Amino acid sequence: MPSLSDLEQYLKATGIASKKDNESTLCFELNVPMSSGKRKAFELTASQSGSGLSIKESGGCLPNFCPNRHINMGGDFCLGFEVDSLPIHDWVSYLKDYLRAQEYVSKHRKWPKQVKEWSHGHAAYYQELVEQDLLKLRNNDISIDFKKIELREVSPAKCYPYKPHYHLYYDSKLIATGTEDKILNKRASCICIKDGSGKRRHKTVGNCKNQCSKTLYQIPFNEKKRILEEDKFWEYFKDEKCCMTMNECKLNNNI
Repeated sequence: MPSLSDLEQYLKATGIASKKDNESTLCFELNVPMSSGKRKAFELTASQSGSGLSIKESGGCLPNFCPNRHINMGGDFCLGFEVDSLPIHDWVSYLKDYLRAQEYVSKHRKWPKQVKEWSHGHAAYYQELVEQDLLKLRNNDISIDFKKIELREVSPAKCYPYKPHYHLYYDSKLIATGTEDKILNKRASCICIKDGSGKRRHKTVGNCKNQCSKTLYQIPFNEKKRILEEDKFWEYFKDEKCCMTMNECKLNNNI
C-alpha cells in the first residue's frame, strides 16, 4: 500500500499543491473529471495509517459517516482491499473513481451499478475469499453461477458424530459431502472432468491437483460468514443516525 510520502511525491510531480500540517497529515485539492465532462474539486486530507494511507474529504461535501456510501465513522474513505497493493499512480486513479461514485450518489441517492461495492466491516474479508475462489475456478475453466450453489445441513456422519454434516449441490447435482472444514467423499468425481484438450477424464475430488470441488465447497461457508458479519456490522451501528443522503439505508429506521 502506498505511504504518505509516496502521495506527497506524486502530488509534487503532478503539480498539485499540498500542505503538510504535521509529519503524518497532508492536505490537498484534487480535481476529478466527471462523466459529464466537467471537473469537480475535492478538498482532501490524507494521513499515515500504519503502513498505509487513510483519506477523507475535508470540505464538507460528504457525510462524516455513511456505510452505504462506504465512508467510515470519522469520514475516512473505505476504498476496499483492492487498493492495498496498488502503486501510488493507480491508487490515485482508484480514488478518483471512488469520488466520481460519491458525486453520483449526491445526485441520484444510490451507488452506481458499474462501481464495485465491498461488504461492510469484517464481512469484506469473507467477500474477498468468495471472490478469490470464484476466480480460481474460472482460471480452471469452470464457470460458476453463484445462485446455483446450495448447501444443505444433514444428519451427522458416523465418522464425525459431533460435527454438523453438509451436502453441497450445484445446479441440483450433489458435488461434495463433509463437515465445514473437510470433504468426506473424496472418491467422487470432481467438478472439473475435462482436460485441456476437451477429452473427458475421470478425476476424483481427492486427486484433483487444482482442488476444484474443494474450492467450490468452501464458497457457501464463507458466504454464510459474510452475511453473519454484515448483520453484526449493522447491529453495532444501529443507534447511529442516518445522513439521509441515500434512498436505501438500514440506519433510516433510527430517524
